[in-house]
Amino acid sequence: MTSESKDGSKESIEKEDVAGPPVRSLQLGVYRVVTEVLPPLSLREQWKKTSRMIPTLRRLVKDAYASSPWLFSLLLLAQIWYSSFEPALSLHLSSRVLTTIEAGLKNGNPDGAAIFQAVALRMICLVFTAVVNQWKVRLESKMNDKIDLKFQNHILRSKLATDLTGVQANLSSGHIAERRAWFAFKSSMEATWQLAGAIGQLTYISRSVLSTGHGAIFALLCLVQPILDAVYDRSLWNEPHVVEATDPHFLRMKGLRELSEPKYRQDIITGDIVQHIIQEFRRAVKLLGDTDISEAYLQYQRLTGATSHIAIRLSRDLPMLYYAANAILSPTGLSLATIATLHQSESLLSWTFDDIFYRIRVTANNISTVKGIYDLERDVHQTKSGDLPYPPLGRPHERGMPFELKDVSFSYPGTTAKALDNITLSIKAGQLIVVVGQNGSGKSTIIKLLTRLYDATSGSIAIDGADIQEYRLADLRHATAALTQDHHLYPLSLRENIGLGNPAYVRDMNMIRAAAKQGGAEDLIAKLGDGFETVLEHPRGLQHSVDVKKGDRTLLAEAYEKMTKEVDVSGGERQRLVASRTFMRFTSGAVKLVCVDEPSSSLDPEAEWQLFQNLRQTREGKTMIFVTHRFAHLTKHADVILCMKNGTILETGTHEELMARDGEYCKMFKIQATAFE
Repeated sequence: MTSESKDGSKESIEKEDVAGPPVRSLQLGVYRVVTEVLPPLSLREQWKKTSRMIPTLRRLVKDAYASSPWLFSLLLLAQIWYSSFEPALSLHLSSRVLTTIEAGLKNGNPDGAAIFQAVALRMICLVFTAVVNQWKVRLESKMNDKIDLKFQNHILRSKLATDLTGVQANLSSGHIAERRAWFAFKSSMEATWQLAGAIGQLTYISRSVLSTGHGAIFALLCLVQPILDAVYDRSLWNEPHVVEATDPHFLRMKGLRELSEPKYRQDIITGDIVQHIIQEFRRAVKLLGDTDISEAYLQYQRLTGATSHIAIRLSRDLPMLYYAANAILSPTGLSLATIATLHQSESLLSWTFDDIFYRIRVTANNISTVKGIYDLERDVHQTKSGDLPYPPLGRPHERGMPFELKDVSFSYPGTTAKALDNITLSIKAGQLIVVVGQNGSGKSTIIKLLTRLYDATSGSIAIDGADIQEYRLADLRHATAALTQDHHLYPLSLRENIGLGNPAYVRDMNMIRAAAKQGGAEDLIAKLGDGFETVLEHPRGLQHSVDVKKGDRTLLAEAYEKMTKEVDVSGGERQRLVASRTFMRFTSGAVKLVCVDEPSSSLDPEAEWQLFQNLRQTREGKTMIFVTHRFAHLTKHADVILCMKNGTILETGTHEELMARDGEYCKMFKIQATAFE
């Protein structure tokens, strides 16, 4: 069912044959917003919904306390004063000042000492509160850092613990803001003590200010506006939702704007398409017309009817109407000082309750993210580890890792297409295996199964006669080294980039230099100003500027340019550095399997030949499996060549055997040989 409102937004309600409530789809400007259609909740159901966040909130408070008990305690004391004691005390002292002044005016003989004392106490309270507030701000900053670091550590541990299957299954939760934990903690603490402060103010008003005994009525009237505001709040943050930009012209504008990013600059200049992009952007803007492009969250809030806005606005003045009516009905019951105190109380209470409801919403919005962070630990997807040690007891130390694959098939998570289909294969210890084939033939997938980045969908893989899943995963990882085209440099020094191949010797410069030489990176590192301490890729966001541009002839611009100066190297040089890390890994003496997957795509022929020579020289005691598109350097040295196609092994044999067979391998080899000729 679809309907269109006066403001142009379109709404439809959908109910699929799946679990869960039906959903409502709204077209708001360029965005499609989908929310659940839920019946109005009873007070009991609302309490249940709110109480569901209590366990997470309780754990958050425990974590906050554990991160720094003394900071937590000091901040709590400051918050109690600021939110609970100070408002009621301030109200009392203000009322005392007004009452003293009014008594003096009535008698015609103001008591200067009493007035001075009342004002002085009020000023002392204000000064003390200002000091406490400054103290609280500093404490909050420190506590914020403590909680951020604790949750960064939690997220880091959880993310690093998950395997590739878990990573692919949770792509949508790639970046989780640990800062949400601080916001949830801060807002919940503020709401709690603001509520205590509001109760204190209401108690004071009821007992000390209102002689009519109608303090409870005044308090309820102060609550009407915040409650109405909370009930009619149409914030998307208060309900499960998804938002998607769907307008084709808006999407085209976004795509064209993206072309201004530096990574596209060279292509755009060489393609001479600058004017075309500008013209197409203007065309997209024209086609977009008057369609609203403001954020979906703002548009959703504007759906609230005018009637509710008027009711909320009028409800703000209900407390004033109350004491105005009291002044008419009982002229002697309210003094001017009382009216002034009530007016002050009305504003203070209205703001306090508004803020309490706001803090509760902020807590609810952020607590879901905090729960997601805690759930990371519970939902970590780890490859199953067995109990058998590797290498097995009694196994000759100098042997490589042997494999037996029987009827192995595999599909990547989330897909049904078979990347490998019914593979049966035997790899003997210490063999040099070369895997060739076209793109998408399954070459890299075999590597990922042998290194247990994934487990086979069906079939079995055995090592030394035992199923691969029966071995301790940590032992297999320790005995394996991989050098692939997917490996990257870390945002750390080059010393650590290489040294982390063998973390136990990450500070041994002699071993690191030797590994850099074997990987062909020695000369490259020598040319860099900071040598092994050079950091090629800094984490993003470490430097930024406002109204300062590189190239400006100012000292400030010069300072900024020094801060943001980057060192870049070619793709081939990066591959040499990654290869050096692999040679460093060999120094552990535990590596029995070496998997090399297209690591030299950016290397020149001489560097590629030297890399493969260095790798083959370390072959003793290791099974080596190479995946390559370029045959010349490797296939003639291979004990076995696997020629793959469409996820199956088409041919196996030595170079001479496959050339004599005149099949797929021979065809591919001759094509490459012809190209070189």
